[in-house]
Amino acid sequence: MRRGAGRRRDGGVRRLPHRRGDLPAAARLLTAHLDGQATAETLETLELLVSEVVTNAVLHSDSARPGGLVTVRVGLGDSLIHIEVIDDGSATSVPAIRTADDDSLTGRGLSWVNLLASRWGSSRHDETGGTVWFQLGHSPLSSH
Repeated sequence: MRRGAGRRRDGGVRRLPHRRGDLPAAARLLTAHLDGQATAETLETLELLVSEVVTNAVLHSDSARPGGLVTVRVGLGDSLIHIEVIDDGSATSVPAIRTADDDSLTGRGLSWVNLLASRWGSSRHDETGGTVWFQLGHSPLSSH
């Protein structure tokens, strides 16, 4: 979207707990923030993808350490939701799509992102940590 074109709203920043068991509730809080601004289907997809990417951040980065932090930034445009998940980085791991065994319970997070998001990518910076971002197209709900 061109700068100044359409409407662009900052959906906010959410700092999520680094404990894995708290992540589904944290993803629901994020989607609740966008409730009324996107369809139920879009919110369901968003909740799944945020949960997957944040779980990956906790499992594969220094965010799992005590005091670790995962930050989720949300941008909302007329036809696009942009999500960034920022973690504390890792010296040994980078985001990558893995091939999971049929009976494996893990290893599908970025495959889901690749399948369901309009676009996605990642970056790593020594000073600021790692970021995985993705975008979902959406049709804004009309206000009555």
